[in-house]
Amino acid sequence: MTSNIAESLNAVTKYASELHVVELLEYMRTLLERWTNEKLLNAKGMFTYLGKKYNKELEDNGILSQKMRLDELPCAHALAVLRHMNESYENYCSPYYTRESLQQTYEIPVDPLPDERKWNVPQYIVEEVVKPPTGKRQGN
Repeated sequence: MTSNIAESLNAVTKYASELHVVELLEYMRTLLERWTNEKLLNAKGMFTYLGKKYNKELEDNGILSQKMRLDELPCAHALAVLRHMNESYENYCSPYYTRESLQQTYEIPVDPLPDERKWNVPQYIVEEVVKPPTGKRQGN
């Protein structure tokens, strides 16, 4: 198992593997120094609060958040924010999940069908013959 850093180093030092140890170490030192300087220049050229990669991720999350519905149950992240803000989660849950809604859903009785012998089925329905499917698809 290798890390991304090890894989990156292996890729850029492939030809340097033939160097003597001291030359290889000097090559690696200058390579890392160059990478560090490039990263520093990039960081100095940023004008956002977060680094470029993280600012992009935050922007993407912002776009995704616009498509989210807030009428369900808060996710773990939202609950953490609510707890931090000392707010109650109840204001952010769908009213469909409340105890009151559940009680209203089930307060209407559902009567089972009477015994089949007591059904009042019209004669033309009783006489209709329904055949099982033949296995062939229509339109083929």
